[in-house]
Amino acid sequence: MSSGPWKRGAGCGWASPPVSEDGHDRRHAFGCGFPDNKRCDVIAKSRRSLLASIPTICLAGKLAAQGSTRPDFTEAPEYRIFDAPPDTHILSRQDVTVDGSGYRLFLAVPKATAPADGWPSLWMLDGNAVFDRIGASDLVSQPGLAVIGIGYPVDQIFDTTARALDYTPVSRVPDPEAGRGRATGGADSFRTRLLGPLRDAVEKRVSIDPARRVLWGHSYGGLFTLHCLLSEPHAFAGWAPTSPSSGFGGNVLQHLSAGAPLLEPGKIAPVHIMLGDSEYRRGTEPPAVPQPSPDTMALAKLLEQREDLDVRVTVLKGLGHGQTFAASFPQALDLAANLPGN
Repeated sequence: MSSGPWKRGAGCGWASPPVSEDGHDRRHAFGCGFPDNKRCDVIAKSRRSLLASIPTICLAGKLAAQGSTRPDFTEAPEYRIFDAPPDTHILSRQDVTVDGSGYRLFLAVPKATAPADGWPSLWMLDGNAVFDRIGASDLVSQPGLAVIGIGYPVDQIFDTTARALDYTPVSRVPDPEAGRGRATGGADSFRTRLLGPLRDAVEKRVSIDPARRVLWGHSYGGLFTLHCLLSEPHAFAGWAPTSPSSGFGGNVLQHLSAGAPLLEPGKIAPVHIMLGDSEYRRGTEPPAVPQPSPDTMALAKLLEQREDLDVRVTVLKGLGHGQTFAASFPQALDLAANLPGN
């Protein structure tokens, strides 16, 4: 594990409700969940090194823990950051329609003059929830980073129907969302939209460095992030899947990894996987000892075998599925801000 900026080529479930829309426990959802000044243990490992435990401060944007109640997915976002934006960034929103599907683009663009190659950028799925929960201090900490949220034109923090379709690949087993009335399996189509019309809509307005784009996603968004990596590894220069739904569809990702395309020789992309050790699916008993998702850890081991990826896994002690959403922001922002260009 490297302690500084990423360097190219540098070696280089829960037992019962409350649960999320994809079956994950949402206790303390979206908060850090730690008392003041308490540190969370992080286990980080890469293809070339393994550190058993590293203390790190868990920063969770502007959020406070929300206790044990299940979040209301119809909750209206407050977007407080738009009312009190940071001095470092200009914030905006734009609705676009692609192939009959609506999306809402959230932009936080540095106020300074863009570098000749454009800004490094962090592209974040579930943009409504991200921009409802990201804090001004998060952006101030990275004044030279453009943050793009890909959301939906709805008045809720999540569009559970749209994200279930957009973020999931075709399942190898009976559709896990069928009982909820949601279609799945649209990841390939959404990837085409994201890398084409949606990216174009953003980059017509903002100068973005094409060699320094990073993709972040949580839960189903993390699933999509990994699916995109395994399908088109050149689409982004770095990857930050958080609490990915890695077991979706009969472990589609593990099967896809066997024949996944590689980056061209000499290219190495950082992959920073973040997840809690207190995530377990509904209908199952909590493990006697907290542990990260076996599906995600197994997939990480497969990715670590690739010479074109520099894989880091960070396990956040004590965090459940919902808590990792905002707790991952600082590390994802840091990854994107410090990713070197060509």
